[in-house]
Amino acid sequence: MKKVFYGLLALSLTFILVACGGNSDNGDTTPSTNDRIQVVATFSIIADMVHQIAGDLVDVYTIVPIGQNPEDHHILPSDMMAASNAHIIFYNGLNLETDGDWFANLMSSTSQVAGVDYFRVTAGITPLLLQTEGLEAYEDPHAWLNLLYGIAYVNNITSVLSDFSPEHAPIFQANAEAYTSKLLALHNEWIGRFDNIPDDERILVTSEGAFRYFAEVYGLNVAYIWELNAEEEGTPEQMIALINAVNASNVRSLFAESSIDDQYINQISTETGVEVFATIFTDSISEPSGPAPTYYEMMRFNLETIYAGLTR
Repeated sequence: MKKVFYGLLALSLTFILVACGGNSDNGDTTPSTNDRIQVVATFSIIADMVHQIAGDLVDVYTIVPIGQNPEDHHILPSDMMAASNAHIIFYNGLNLETDGDWFANLMSSTSQVAGVDYFRVTAGITPLLLQTEGLEAYEDPHAWLNLLYGIAYVNNITSVLSDFSPEHAPIFQANAEAYTSKLLALHNEWIGRFDNIPDDERILVTSEGAFRYFAEVYGLNVAYIWELNAEEEGTPEQMIALINAVNASNVRSLFAESSIDDQYINQISTETGVEVFATIFTDSISEPSGPAPTYYEMMRFNLETIYAGLTR
């Protein structure tokens, strides 16, 4: 596992509380002092879900910036300040924020209490376990890539917000109902759509093995260089194994990922002659001007892009 430098955690809380800067989604890097509920989300997908449910009733600070990997984060003074001032903190769990224990250290350093101050949005989800030798006890964190599990995230977030602010619970619940109906409609639109692709072409090839939840529900096979970003990445053995798998198939496209260095998948493309068709999204939505600025649009983009690449 990579080691994360935690020297910043030794900063005094006095310094932290006057520090500025961060990843507030509204461009104001200083946590708000208005009457909105102050929410911290570990990464952009959770932050977007909170916005869909609560709208202008919340200010959301996103710890891991858009486009970056939430599995490996260096804590900033602004993260400490936001966590200290938050009413509610949401995290994914399932082995996502555990590389170097950065999230656990952040919660400990700011005296936050599980189930009181911070909440796991994957509660109630049955996780897939990793398949890499030696990591079989670890949970695969990428449950949001199954839209039905994304709906479970929404329900968990709605429950926490409603308990915190009962006077706004009807608004949260109405918004969540409309949002989950939209997500469910997208899911139903794509169930069975990949079934017309032959098995040896119906393979989603990426650098990280993040799409197992996605593949399980939409009927795909997956092939990848490494399984989780926290493990050793791009070793010769991993590269050779994927090159052999691609050469043994009739897959038509490879896919880069928005938060992963594309040098590895490009090397697979060079060695196999199979083109990298597009960049898809795993651990982050896109910037507002990009093709996937919300979770819903991210999932639609991925579904449409993967289908187009596998069937071209």
